[in-house]
Amino acid sequence: MGQIFSLTAKEARKIMDAAVQTLETQFIAASVCLVNRDGTIIVSLMMDGVRPHTANVARLKAQQSALTGKSTLDIRDEIAAGKKTAEILGIPANELICWAGGMPIYDKEGNLLGGIGVSEPGEMTEEMVAENAVCKAGFDVKK
Repeated sequence: MGQIFSLTAKEARKIMDAAVQTLETQFIAASVCLVNRDGTIIVSLMMDGVRPHTANVARLKAQQSALTGKSTLDIRDEIAAGKKTAEILGIPANELICWAGGMPIYDKEGNLLGGIGVSEPGEMTEEMVAENAVCKAGFDVKK
């Protein structure tokens, strides 16, 4: 029988710490959310000074990446190119986030563990923070 892999609380905290360290080093505030493989929130943080809605955006980004195994930027590009639809990807249309900042989290063996979402400082910064945090903590963002 197959085995289901998932991000643990300890692993999520390690990734969150790396994200916060990157943000604080750059004097940027953001909302960050980490979810396990089935999209359940493990840890979520709203840094001081961020807009309230960013926590929800970070959650949606993390859940989309965990569900699809793709970054939210890749999801946006596939939909824009007409290659996929939100429905085909299993994302409810009212929850689709077409902004960068969501990344899947894989272990070194290529098993999808969950996702991270970063929201507030701007798309490319969010993307960089998410990817750097995952990699700095010893995980991968691609299979």
